[in-house]
Amino acid sequence: MMLTIQDAQARLPEVVAKAEAGEEVVLTSASGQPAVKLVPAKRGSARLQRHPALIGSVVVHDREALLKPLPPEEWGGLAD
Repeated sequence: MMLTIQDAQARLPEVVAKAEAGEEVVLTSASGQPAVKLVPAKRGSARLQRHPALIGSVVVHDREALLKPLPPEEWGGLAD
């Protein structure tokens, strides 16, 4: 959605609701140039979201191995 600052001001509740829902809202200056992009300010919104197609696609065969430290030969040049 792209609209002027004046239009956004007149329809502020609707514009904010669309931005909160994830729609890209760009406010333009009077000359029509993009000026501001509205994004949700919810906590954690900057974090990566799980993609629905990937949920459950990772299989861990040995959970204990994830917690064990790497042996020195696996550290390469970082062991020094």
